[in-house]
Amino acid sequence: MLYMKKIESPFSLLILFVILVLSVGLPLNATSEQKTENGENRVVARVDNKPVTIQEIEDKKINELRVELHNRLVRNLQINALKKLSKKFPEFGQTYKPEISDKVATNFYLKNKLQSRGTLEQLMPRIKDLLQMQALSSYYDQLYQKAVKRGLIVSYLQKPNEFLVRVPVETAYIWGSKKASVMVLEFSDYQCPFCNRVQTTLSELRKTYRGKVSFGYRHSPLAFHKEADEAAIAAECARDQRNFEKYHDMLFTNYQNLTIDDLLKYARKTGISNLKLFKSCLASEKYRSRVENDQKVAAEVGIRGTPGFVIGRYDQKSDSVRGEIISGAQPQSVFVTAIEKYLGKK
Repeated sequence: MLYMKKIESPFSLLILFVILVLSVGLPLNATSEQKTENGENRVVARVDNKPVTIQEIEDKKINELRVELHNRLVRNLQINALKKLSKKFPEFGQTYKPEISDKVATNFYLKNKLQSRGTLEQLMPRIKDLLQMQALSSYYDQLYQKAVKRGLIVSYLQKPNEFLVRVPVETAYIWGSKKASVMVLEFSDYQCPFCNRVQTTLSELRKTYRGKVSFGYRHSPLAFHKEADEAAIAAECARDQRNFEKYHDMLFTNYQNLTIDDLLKYARKTGISNLKLFKSCLASEKYRSRVENDQKVAAEVGIRGTPGFVIGRYDQKSDSVRGEIISGAQPQSVFVTAIEKYLGKK
């Protein structure tokens, strides 16, 4: 059931109403120019007699709110419609209580590599609850689609378009070939525990999609991680001596120990040949501007925390990636779904 906190402000009510209108595709004062090929009303205003589209004024957060509201409306429509139909058609009122076995829950735990989130015993109740919810959702979706196919339900709800961004690759370090049509572009912080956690997943993905997908890395040290920016600069200094990958891995392995002395120690451990040059590069903050530019780009596209990823189609001509933002140390399956989607697009 859709649940919302009490909204006191008239302005807040107005914002909610506008998001609702945009989500369900009902125009405030619709004209023919608002229609697009997929039926979504994208034009929301005219400025100096020029159209303004939803895509121009929404950001990732607004898009997420629109999608969330749409999904809740769809769920409530399903519940409401099936309840009404059950009075005349008993088959749409059947109850279902899925049982999730320990084996199924264990397979989910292992497949999604949740060991870093807790032990199987700790997570078992939450995993079972999640799988039960998914099974129930799937069951009612099937009933709903059955009613739709019989012409008993016609829905006019329209799902908002995906929020896509275009990000320049610029000075990102690249694993794989830039000739690959799909890229995973990471914005990370060497002092961030969640960034450290996702590195194993990324390493496995690079092996799985070798030759098909390129992987880029740009810096996004957070302000409250006092040693992260120096670590980012050090990684670029290591890159000068063609030792980025070893040094990069060393930093994440030791993300809790990133003092200047540590950074110099890791340079020796990873086999950087010219330590004097490395030390000079780090002391002079040679790549401070590169790191700050990476931070600026991350902020401009809506990446606020770390790790943040842009996964999408890579355009060689503009040297940019156009795709969706994925936030946080997500399970491998989330990355695979996104990658496969863009590999399938021409």
